[in-house]
Amino acid sequence: MMHHPHLLPRLHPSSSSSSSEVAVDMDPRVWGRLPQPLVDRVLACLPTPSFLRLRAACRRFYSLLYSSPFLHSHLLLSPHLPFFAFAVPSAGYLLLLDPTRQAPSWSRLPLPLPAPAPGAGQAQAFSPAAASAGLLAFLSDASGHKTLLLANPITRLLAPLPICPTARLSPTVGLAAGPTSFIAVMAGDDLVSPFAVKNISADTFVADAASVPPSGFWAPSSLLPRLSSLDPRAGMAFASGRFYCMSSSPFAVLVFDVAANVWSKVQPPMRRFLRSPALVELGGGREREARVALVSAVEKSRLSVPRSVRVWTLRGGHGVAGGGSGGGGGGGAWTEVARMPPDVHEQFAAAEGGRGFECAAHGDFVVLAPRVPGSPVLVFDSRHDEWRWAPPCPYPYVGGIAVVGAGFRVFAYEPRLATPAIGLLDATAPAAFVHGMQA
Repeated sequence: MMHHPHLLPRLHPSSSSSSSEVAVDMDPRVWGRLPQPLVDRVLACLPTPSFLRLRAACRRFYSLLYSSPFLHSHLLLSPHLPFFAFAVPSAGYLLLLDPTRQAPSWSRLPLPLPAPAPGAGQAQAFSPAAASAGLLAFLSDASGHKTLLLANPITRLLAPLPICPTARLSPTVGLAAGPTSFIAVMAGDDLVSPFAVKNISADTFVADAASVPPSGFWAPSSLLPRLSSLDPRAGMAFASGRFYCMSSSPFAVLVFDVAANVWSKVQPPMRRFLRSPALVELGGGREREARVALVSAVEKSRLSVPRSVRVWTLRGGHGVAGGGSGGGGGGGAWTEVARMPPDVHEQFAAAEGGRGFECAAHGDFVVLAPRVPGSPVLVFDSRHDEWRWAPPCPYPYVGGIAVVGAGFRVFAYEPRLATPAIGLLDATAPAAFVHGMQA
């Protein structure tokens, strides 16, 4: 694990987002006499971006970044921030979208990616693959036994997992992190020979402070349902101890029960008419449990079912073990909870142009980003049933961010000062991993 305390990053908000903030006068005769523990308590209640801006006020505020009691308080008291991270390979930073404002705002966050050292030889490249609870997971690009690297962009902590026991080409990755534990899954694209891959199995890494060893272990491989076809760009959703991912041709929802180490299948709604389906975690946060939701374009020839983008939630998605060879059994009930209004869908369809879209959910918000250069990003507020367009991103890789064929990924990301789960990993990080990592 690598820590670079002198290089703590700053969130760089766009000028349009910062101009709306209102300055508040603070009487030093009152605030200067507050007991220090009370000041620390107030600071612990600040959102992470606000504290990062305030830490330059004095040395003591800056020193709180290395105070375990303060970090623990901040983890418990600071408000939940349902941000979205747009990750572009080789960009060196994340583009963060804050959907909570009436006019969603953008900011930029540098990634903790040290430059290759002189004479380090061939650099090993990594690409963003998953995110959870303030952590980003980067997967090694080279085929074979993969390395998964966890990173906290705020504190610049880096820690690699042990090498994956199964050789893979481009597996689908899932990550679920809590305060004292995390689970990582790599599924599919088994290298059965140097020239052939099959979706046969999945490997699961489990680390828990209460287990032995606390640094974690790779569990025995689990078998995927027959005829699974995974897309690594689609990622996984996690809820109630299960990971969910899409399988195509035909569409089916694959369900992985972590405790039982068993995969199963659930049939999605309207599976013959789905296009660009995505499984996301809707709701959740510190007070509610997340639900698995399916977001997809629907295209049906009958006039009675117009083209649209719909959102369904799953109830009781335990699936049917093994899944059989067909499109999946039952095991869950889908309920349509939202549908894009016709006027919004007309604009979205024109922006997307049939090329598909990236989708992620965080809290009550869902973002849909067309895979077209310069396209705007659409935000859906599920609690208030509102659809609104985000303003253009003021940084490079504007709008749709798919530039020069590089591609992009969208993740649910919450900037956090404290991510204790990363401390479970071994504190040694081979220099080849650190110096060779590229976003």
